[in-house]
Amino acid sequence: MDAEAMAPPQARAMQIVQTAVAGKLVSALTEAGVPDALATESRNIAELAEATGLHPDALGRALRAAELLGVFARTEDGRWRNTDLGRTLCSGVPGSVRDYVVYALHDGNWRAWQRLMESLRTGLPSFSDANNGLSFWAYLDANRDVADAFHRGMASMTAAGTPALAAALDLSRFRTVVDVGGGSGMVTAALLSAAPQLHGILFDRGEAIEAARQRFAALDLLDRVTLEAGDLFERVPPGADAYILKNILHDHPPDQCARILDVLHRSMPVRARLFVVEAVLPERPAFHPAIWRDLHMLVALGGRERTEAEWRSLLDEHGFAIERIAPLPGPDGIIELSKRSARS
Repeated sequence: MDAEAMAPPQARAMQIVQTAVAGKLVSALTEAGVPDALATESRNIAELAEATGLHPDALGRALRAAELLGVFARTEDGRWRNTDLGRTLCSGVPGSVRDYVVYALHDGNWRAWQRLMESLRTGLPSFSDANNGLSFWAYLDANRDVADAFHRGMASMTAAGTPALAAALDLSRFRTVVDVGGGSGMVTAALLSAAPQLHGILFDRGEAIEAARQRFAALDLLDRVTLEAGDLFERVPPGADAYILKNILHDHPPDQCARILDVLHRSMPVRARLFVVEAVLPERPAFHPAIWRDLHMLVALGGRERTEAEWRSLLDEHGFAIERIAPLPGPDGIIELSKRSARS
């Protein structure tokens, strides 16, 4: 049994609170480029400080704490190196989570978490009050460095899960798929590559569409995709036989989820399928990686993650029946839905 587990309950309670700064520490060291500076060789504190522009004494104290988290380790001669965990924080390597780690605890999110008590009392997000009235999305618009890290981080996670998503959808059943809110088209491109008979419609805001155009051109897929700009709260392209809604509903409070689902219900043919790609939380207490993400949705956006029962309640209310739920690697799964001919 390790020393932490053997500590008295009072000490363990204090350690839980102290780990609130652990994420901020790892995020700061990652943003400063410490993992990148150790990507090819071990270095001593003086070399690391010079490479990253950090204060040598402060850096040494930070590395000592990060070592307890398994991010960095010391060699026998006292130099520092990345661990397997630290290597995931390097730039431009397969499986890197660097951009997500930098984004997750940026100052805007950190300030919102500092007002967690407000969200616990009201059930409403604290982000806007903590950031001079800016909503989460408006904050990204005003802070391009944070927005870039956010979009790169989300793209990295999407890329990691897309092959499994394409395999689990059984695309041979469909001729046309609409990727609703599909961003730069990474999922749409993967689906088209996996199913030669498929035509894709990417539906999102205008700025996302222009970025997607470059992706499809580079992949020689422009002749198999329609790029359409619009507002998913108002309309989506009608008449397709499959629709994808990936990590959209968890961003929004219930009234906005209702609007999105009602728009989809009006637009989908009776025999079409809707695939909601989201986390499905366990009904009973158990570890699930999206449990912490659920709290981020609370403080940042007013959205939420849901259990299967909560998904069934929401979707049934807006005219959809769950046909199956399939797990995916990572926090999300696929909820396949059929459309009832009339809403209940």
